[in-house]
Amino acid sequence: MTLSINRITNLLRTNGFDVLAVATGLSEEPEEQPMIVFNRQSYPGVEAHVVTAAHCALWIPKLDNNGDVIVYYPPSSQNEDHLLAWDRLLGVLDKLSELLCTYRDSVLSGHFSGTFWAHHEIEWYRELRRAPYHEKKNLSDFIDYVDPSIRNHVAALNNYGFDTIESCSGLPQDHPDRNPYRPYVMLDERAYPNCIPHFFTLADIADWIPSYAPHNFDVYIRIQRHNPVGEAWNRLVQSARDLHLLLKPYRQLVSSTSSCIDEFDILHDSLGTTLVKR
Repeated sequence: MTLSINRITNLLRTNGFDVLAVATGLSEEPEEQPMIVFNRQSYPGVEAHVVTAAHCALWIPKLDNNGDVIVYYPPSSQNEDHLLAWDRLLGVLDKLSELLCTYRDSVLSGHFSGTFWAHHEIEWYRELRRAPYHEKKNLSDFIDYVDPSIRNHVAALNNYGFDTIESCSGLPQDHPDRNPYRPYVMLDERAYPNCIPHFFTLADIADWIPSYAPHNFDVYIRIQRHNPVGEAWNRLVQSARDLHLLLKPYRQLVSSTSSCIDEFDILHDSLGTTLVKR
């Protein structure tokens, strides 16, 4: 496979990503590592999507001082390793762009969710670094307290790695004594390290609205007012399934290298070391 900087940038531009810099890691320079810088102005909310794609492809993302997203892969002496890494990253970005088609059409026409993950990442992770480790709850311990109409949906979300804390179906039959809340689900930010951008990406794929929870912990996603409730819940579950399949290698990797909420840089160092050994 022939891979050039022009080919990479053209492929990404087709999917809506504006690229500021690329190093393929395929040159004669032995120390050059694969690296790409994504412009945060590609479209609103792009940062969470790029970070999610990088994790799916087992690359390492970080925000630079300008808010752009740098994605890199540990250098290897074998060009074949770098080619395979590029193949994974470009493939994931292509698939993720397909899943995000509705979202991108919406934001490019001027409709915004109001909250973007990257705009709050620094203070958000400062809080998370002090968060105590907690054991994941068994689904059987709380599923009976979930609105009956969405128990299967909530069970599926948890099975796909999107741990829920609370939810509301928004359906009258589940709340005969009062007007139901607007449909929402709260996702546990301690599900696994660095899951928050994945949660925002899930909401964007499913055409739900992501935000930070009112208590400054966790991620709160709610339905768009114009969307039929039943269809929206079904779409959320399907989106969770699609994203779970892409995230599976990353989740397996972090679960084997960390059992708690680590410092962001420490986890990246661990991830980089693990990738070099692969």
